[in-house]
Amino acid sequence: MAEAAVTVPAETRQKARPTVVLPIVERIAEDAAFLWLWRSHQVRAPNVRLMTLSQRDEKLKAHLEALRIAGPSGAGEAAAQMQSLQPGAVFVAASLALATRQPEPLQQILDHAGLLAAEPEMTEATAELVAAVISAMAWGERDPAVTAIDRLRVASEPLLRAIAIAAIGARRSDPGPALASALADAIPVVRARAYRTTGQLGRADLMAHLAPGLTDPDPECRFWAAWAAARMGAGEEPLGVLAEIAWTDQPRAGLALDMLLRRLELSHANAWLREFAKLPGRQRDLIRATGVVGDPVYIPWLIERMVEAETARLAGEAFSMMTGVDLAYRDLDRKAPRDFQSGPNDDPADENVALDEDEYLPWPDPGLVGSWWIANLAHYQPGTPWFLGTPKPATGWMAALSVAFQRQRHAAAVELAIRMPRHAMFEVRARGRLQRQLLVRARGSS
Repeated sequence: MAEAAVTVPAETRQKARPTVVLPIVERIAEDAAFLWLWRSHQVRAPNVRLMTLSQRDEKLKAHLEALRIAGPSGAGEAAAQMQSLQPGAVFVAASLALATRQPEPLQQILDHAGLLAAEPEMTEATAELVAAVISAMAWGERDPAVTAIDRLRVASEPLLRAIAIAAIGARRSDPGPALASALADAIPVVRARAYRTTGQLGRADLMAHLAPGLTDPDPECRFWAAWAAARMGAGEEPLGVLAEIAWTDQPRAGLALDMLLRRLELSHANAWLREFAKLPGRQRDLIRATGVVGDPVYIPWLIERMVEAETARLAGEAFSMMTGVDLAYRDLDRKAPRDFQSGPNDDPADENVALDEDEYLPWPDPGLVGSWWIANLAHYQPGTPWFLGTPKPATGWMAALSVAFQRQRHAAAVELAIRMPRHAMFEVRARGRLQRQLLVRARGSS
């Protein structure tokens, strides 16, 4: 027997509101902050693919939406948790403020976080909070994010102008002539962000505006001006700046080395690495560099580095970057050495608090990898740069961006950007659903 339909009067429906249970709202806000924190680490992880990132992003989106629906209770809980000034809590509060499309909540967050009065030269703690705000502006819907960017871009506080320019770069949203003005800003932190955004957007029309940055006394300005110019095809001078930064191990040396070697012809890159290998204390940089260059001539040397616990996993990653071999999937890995320790531990007397750079990388088995190499070396012609098992001239960069791990995807994005200097770089840290849409669109137009 069918049940009788129940009709709810229109007046009752209009008055209905979701029941808000404060402990649940508190838990949702805490989980949202944790999900963002997880995301901020995993977008640079060696074992995360786009599909996993997309799934977690949907969870984060659902948590933020739940807080928005909770209304004042959600906003109040986000504001309460932001008192801790933890980056995840700042991201959640900033995301909700942007969703309201009102300037006051965002200004209050920036003020509470100390970003309105912060010195342009940021401390590490301030930099983490700035990154959280930029992430919220990159994550948010277009219209409220653009409104906030336009407001901050003309702020009197230099750090707010820098945040706006950084958000423009993160969203890959070209601001037109406004970027040229930012490149001439009197404050170094704003100029540095503008140089970086110019490179991210592929604004080759602003190449002449990058030239002063190559001799800028501020090291961040100098690096990002050289990086942007090199990414967009400029030659000797920016490459010379990158070479100096990489050689002398200045801040940003790793990024400088990465861009430099991707721009050099293979013979020049190999010659440069032969000299670089003589520098003391730079073996880890050298191992990464072989993966960037991609010449299989380095593989026997990498297999030797797999014997040493301190470099084994990094050497395995460089090997995989060239060959495309997933060491764990192919059963070419081994267990970690019993006596090996890295990163923080439970000993309060141990002052080592640095995270393990190689966490989540498999431990390669040198014997098994060596046997695989002997069986397959005929396929890999030395003197040709390889990426994920394919010569770089024949690599399908969009395919790599679709299926590879995050660090490999970042490398693919840089390689593709060098080959398309007047196009915006693909952002492998963007919201997963947006990345997948862009990749589908790119495959459809190719």
